[in-house]
Amino acid sequence: MRLNLTTVTTLVIALFVLHDTLSAQVLPIDSAKQSFQDSIRARIIASSLDTAKSTAPRPDEKKNTLNISVDMRMRSEIRHGYRVIPKEDTSAAFFINQRTRLNFDFKTKRFDFWASLQDTRVWGQQDPREGQGTATPTDSTTYPLYLYEIYAEPHFNDKWSIRIGRQRIMYDNQRLFAENDWRLPANSHDAVRLIYNNKINFTTEFIAAYNQYGENSFTTNYKTVGFTNYKNLFVNYLNWKMNKNFTFTTINAADGYQSSKVATKTFERYTSGGRIEYASYNWYLTFSGYYQYGKDSTGKKLGAYYYQPEIRYTGMRNVTFRLGMEYMSGQDSSLHLLKNKSFVPLYGVAHRFMGTMDVFDTPSDFNNAGIINPYFFIWWAKNKWAWRFDQHLFYSQARFLNKGEQLDRYLGYEFDVRMNYKPVPFIDIESGVSWASFTKAATVIKKGGDIKAIPYWYYLSVRFTPTLLKFSF
Repeated sequence: MRLNLTTVTTLVIALFVLHDTLSAQVLPIDSAKQSFQDSIRARIIASSLDTAKSTAPRPDEKKNTLNISVDMRMRSEIRHGYRVIPKEDTSAAFFINQRTRLNFDFKTKRFDFWASLQDTRVWGQQDPREGQGTATPTDSTTYPLYLYEIYAEPHFNDKWSIRIGRQRIMYDNQRLFAENDWRLPANSHDAVRLIYNNKINFTTEFIAAYNQYGENSFTTNYKTVGFTNYKNLFVNYLNWKMNKNFTFTTINAADGYQSSKVATKTFERYTSGGRIEYASYNWYLTFSGYYQYGKDSTGKKLGAYYYQPEIRYTGMRNVTFRLGMEYMSGQDSSLHLLKNKSFVPLYGVAHRFMGTMDVFDTPSDFNNAGIINPYFFIWWAKNKWAWRFDQHLFYSQARFLNKGEQLDRYLGYEFDVRMNYKPVPFIDIESGVSWASFTKAATVIKKGGDIKAIPYWYYLSVRFTPTLLKFSF
């Protein structure tokens, strides 16, 4: 005879009822009824717990997963003052660029693997007939695919892991280390990263990298062609959430640049500092500060600093207010100092801090005079929409002389508007417009431009991030 699950369950319950009925003969009627109900309830609960235990996966039975996704972004821009102050007779530029990534994410209980194949281009930059008759490829027709990221990460246990390979480095608010996602190719590093995370309130990481241009037979001469890059990089990052209100972060980095005269000599630059954060109800206050020392890439002694105070309020529905300032040291152009006082924000992003027009991005953009950037942001977000209104004032931190005359430290004003709309989770439509007004001092420091011209910039971006395939085995 074939028994199914329902028949077996009915027989078991009948036996329990018969047993409890016979046992209840020595008890009062009410007590017997309560005993029967408690007995049945206890057995059902125990049975369900046993079933749950037998069917629930054990920690060591965590499933392996493989996700394949796409990150595709097209952005059109109208530039008339982006990065460069325009002249009165310059016309606007217009183009469309595109970045496409195919991502592979494989995870097991004790091993992760990530690969991101990337293609970046401006529409029309590459000859679509390349390889179909072009005799001699040129720079304009050759724009290869490359791996933006590829790393393996074995996990020693639930807290320790080591990531090896090409990877993004993003710390804190990304002012010193960022993926630089606004840039078409973005930014990644070939490095080894040791990670500790207690999954509660403490994380620390150690990064080491060493670069060469090829497989040398002798010496370690690092000859980069067409770009500047560090020869070695060492970083320690620490984040500690001390309690529900305070968070403490530190970043200590050393990056070395090879001497242009002696290949065996490397000039090491050190950057040390951190951030303290306080959050309570609708208020957020933070202060970060960093000091830079050692030697710059030319071998000159360094003594530079940076700090950023900010206050944020989120008490109004859907609205966030941010008021703060970036203060980056520079050097007096009237003095020929033996020490470089110009702070370099390492491998961070300036786009979201110094105005989206990126006129003042690196120390060379403000002629090593330093920069003071008070800012006020208003952000609004609701459902699928988000708006951002940013205002910036720019001042040179140090004195700057032009033909013996000291320039006004006020450099200009910038106003940025950005809109994001997400009709579905994997589509992001973003648009922005910026306008600025710069002074004569800014054109002198930037070595070009005309105060009669009106700098403006507009962009429209569409980004698709769907998951194509998802496996679990």
